[in-house]
Amino acid sequence: MALQTIFHEKIESGIQNTLSQTRVSLENTLSNMEYVSLQLSQEGTVGQSLSILLSSQSIFEQLQLTTEIQKNMNLVNFTNPYLGVMLYFFPGEGKVMFQNREIRDGFSIKSLPLLSSVKGESFFGPHQTAYKYSSNTVFSLARPVNVPGIEQETIYVYIETNLLLFEKILNKHHFGMNASHILLNQSGKIAYSDDQVQFPSGADFSFIKNSDVNVAEEKGFYFFKEVSDQGWSIVVAIDKRDFEKEFNTWLLRYGGISLVCLALSIALALLVWRTVYRPIRSILREIRSLAGSKFDSKLNKTNVREFDSVLFEFDLMRTRIGELFAEIEQNERMKAQLEVEKLLHQINPHFIHNTLNTIQWIARMNGQDDIDRLVSIFTRVLHYNLGKEGSVVKLRDELEALKDYVALQRIRYDYQFDVRYDVVETLLDQTIPRFILQPIVENALYHGLGDEEGVIEVRIAAHGGYMNIEVKDNGAGMTEEEVSRLLSYESERKKSGLGIGLSYVLRIIKVHYADNGRFQVESRIGHGTTMTMNIPLTQRRGTLE
Repeated sequence: MALQTIFHEKIESGIQNTLSQTRVSLENTLSNMEYVSLQLSQEGTVGQSLSILLSSQSIFEQLQLTTEIQKNMNLVNFTNPYLGVMLYFFPGEGKVMFQNREIRDGFSIKSLPLLSSVKGESFFGPHQTAYKYSSNTVFSLARPVNVPGIEQETIYVYIETNLLLFEKILNKHHFGMNASHILLNQSGKIAYSDDQVQFPSGADFSFIKNSDVNVAEEKGFYFFKEVSDQGWSIVVAIDKRDFEKEFNTWLLRYGGISLVCLALSIALALLVWRTVYRPIRSILREIRSLAGSKFDSKLNKTNVREFDSVLFEFDLMRTRIGELFAEIEQNERMKAQLEVEKLLHQINPHFIHNTLNTIQWIARMNGQDDIDRLVSIFTRVLHYNLGKEGSVVKLRDELEALKDYVALQRIRYDYQFDVRYDVVETLLDQTIPRFILQPIVENALYHGLGDEEGVIEVRIAAHGGYMNIEVKDNGAGMTEEEVSRLLSYESERKKSGLGIGLSYVLRIIKVHYADNGRFQVESRIGHGTTMTMNIPLTQRRGTLE
């Protein structure tokens, strides 16, 4: 409906503009004839010469004026090529004078179809030309000429349009469809029609002429009209079927364009599907294979550079995830191995505890306080080290167990060494792996201190999101080879109190913290040994310092 409205308005506007141009061209033609007729009337030079000719009694003067009038009329005709026949007509005698072309017999102005009459001038037509050797259709004008001294007869100036001008003005092909021209005279009757079957001459069309609208629909036709100031009207009649045919032609063109656009859209959709959707589905399959723990599936390329780049990055990520899983599995196996290794060095705790309790009660009964104290401390150390409460404990619990172990060692070494503690109190609730401090201090006792009185310093502080644990002794120090051997699994376990050396510390850091935990040993002969361990904090630094 929108297309129909738009095209109807377009077609109607085009027809109305073309009809308006036709009306203006016809008006200009008739106005030009009117202007020329003034030159041939008594107001013009030719008309005045005619007046003198008709009243002159001198044959010589008459011959001279006749030549002059004929010459001037030829000049007027030459300067106005759109004009055809020109003459003076005497209706009383039925004769013509000064015609520029030969006139057919029986010519009379009274027989011409009147188009309109304005200010004494009469416009006729369209009608057959007065030229004897032509049957073309022309418009014409008749203007009365008043000659002084000849009141008994009215003389008319008669002018026609060019023979080809009519066909140029009223051309059906101007409208782009089959159209019929209708000229209405002042009374609203048909003065001319190029379709005498549908619109015969003389038919009353006043309902069209007097209508307030320029476009009307009657009897299966669309009528477009233009009213001239000269009193006549021009109407174009177009069959509704021809009118709709123009719209249907445009509709078919639009439909064809729409089908082509639809076909292009489908082709573009298929192209998008092939270049975008299929690669996306391929990526989705790769993601689902990753979700199914398939890390070794073959990468299927899409042959689209952008998507292949994504798939390449995804494959790298999948490979990295597989490596991380393998690393986690290895850590878990190492952790299990550590637990087994720890169990290999354990004795049935119930048997040990029961035996030590028996010894402790015997010592108390016999008043052996030193033996009672030694057994009590040793029991606590064994209970902590052989306990099964979990692999992670609070720092305060680890320090208490370390102090019990140090007290036990003091009794053994008869107080020949001192252990000093510098621990930030806010770190006491931090969690660390169980049994991680004792092997370091134990190593300082067995490998660092000599026979002289020694000092072991344990410093624990927070820095940069890490818990820094430092164990320093003032012993004899070690060479690099001794440090390497000490960190290896094949260290001399027989010199250790529980047979678990620093290699256990390294592996437990690897299991719990991976690459986030660090352990290093600095030792120089004669300057002692410093062991430093850095493990991530489990709380924010702001709450610790």
